[in-house]
Amino acid sequence: MARGTREYVAALPASMAIRVTDAAHRKIRELVEREGPAGRPLRLGVVRTHCMGGRGHAYGLGVSTDEVDGDTSHEVGGIKVLVDPTSATLLEDVEIDYVDGFRGAGFQVRNSKAVGKCPCGHHDLFE
Repeated sequence: MARGTREYVAALPASMAIRVTDAAHRKIRELVEREGPAGRPLRLGVVRTHCMGGRGHAYGLGVSTDEVDGDTSHEVGGIKVLVDPTSATLLEDVEIDYVDGFRGAGFQVRNSKAVGKCPCGHHDLFE
């Protein structure tokens, strides 16, 4: 994380932590406000991709309409974050950042549980 930036951390079970950088926090707040009623939660999920014979995983972020049975709910810097039970098993020490550069703009998720990247470099691999 860049020097002098603030980090927002969710209070989660000891085995799981979600950090959101200042840049990501600003962008998430902007998008949540634009997507509908204020206070709607952000959903963080992990989805399996076809990369590496189905071993690749990508992260999904979006504004959620409601909480689903079994979701874990966490407060990160005033933003409610929902994680489904399957995704929670693949998340441990997670940092969400927002970058805007020559290669494009978007959210980046760094997850300590990932053991590597697929050859295309877009998807995380888990054991």
